[in-house]
Amino acid sequence: MVYALASLAFAARYHELPPMEPHELPAPGDVHTVEVDGVVVAYVDLGEGSGPPLLLVHGLGSWMDFWAHNVEALAQDHRVLVVDLPGYGRSGRPDAPYHPPWYAEVLVGLLDALAVDEAVWVGHSMGGQVSLTAALEHPERVAALVLAAPAGIESFSAGASAWMKAYWYESRALEPGEQALRATFSQQVFRHLDAHAESLLEARVRMTGTEAFAGTSVAVSRNIAGMLDHPVAHRLDEVEAPTLVVFGADDRMIPSPVFTGGRSRAIGELAVRSLPHAELVVIEDAGHAVHHDQPEAFHQALRGFLEAL
Repeated sequence: MVYALASLAFAARYHELPPMEPHELPAPGDVHTVEVDGVVVAYVDLGEGSGPPLLLVHGLGSWMDFWAHNVEALAQDHRVLVVDLPGYGRSGRPDAPYHPPWYAEVLVGLLDALAVDEAVWVGHSMGGQVSLTAALEHPERVAALVLAAPAGIESFSAGASAWMKAYWYESRALEPGEQALRATFSQQVFRHLDAHAESLLEARVRMTGTEAFAGTSVAVSRNIAGMLDHPVAHRLDEVEAPTLVVFGADDRMIPSPVFTGGRSRAIGELAVRSLPHAELVVIEDAGHAVHHDQPEAFHQALRGFLEAL
């Protein structure tokens, strides 16, 4: 017991450091910005390979550096665009709806600004639902989909949706302390809390007290309400883009352990039954951040899928 308490005390340290502003956040390359309909969008643009451009879209509560284990490898064969969704990272925090259809429009605007006609949208978690929405609303801009532990496949009852929207009020993300955030990272997000994941945890803790993160907290609340209010599960049969669905075998966030239960493989199998042109890869020893936990296996699956297009 004494050892456990000492370990917890040692782990609680990042909150003692100075706050971290958006421009100080780690990033997987040189960060550029462009305005899309008045919203500042931050992105990294790497690689000039012969393969189709890849647009990497992060999930809820994260930012572009959650792809740090992937960018260099993918840029060997592709132009890779890694984005901070508005509300996160170095991007702007406007008074906006922050739902998947809005994000899809912003990202199409980013592609326009960069003169990219179509891309393979690689979306993690919420980024998966954003990418599915883009495939439904702008199919001509989506060459293919790679959905890593995607939201949008699982459906929720009206009661569950109401509970989640009430729970995630607009200041909710400001409340968890360092220990709670560490528990979320180690027990729900990552299967392997390596040095990079530790750096992401440090950044998340140190952002909490900043004005920018107050805007992020609003975005998180509206993200969750937006995903629930703009579902895509009932429209998956309309998605024409070739789709790769990738789950970690030990995903502890999807399906929801509170409202749905079961294993991630079941959600992946539901996805490939519902999507017209989909295949599933389940990666062992990986959690919700499957692209981080097992990057080589993730890259192998992605390359094999793209080569077969």
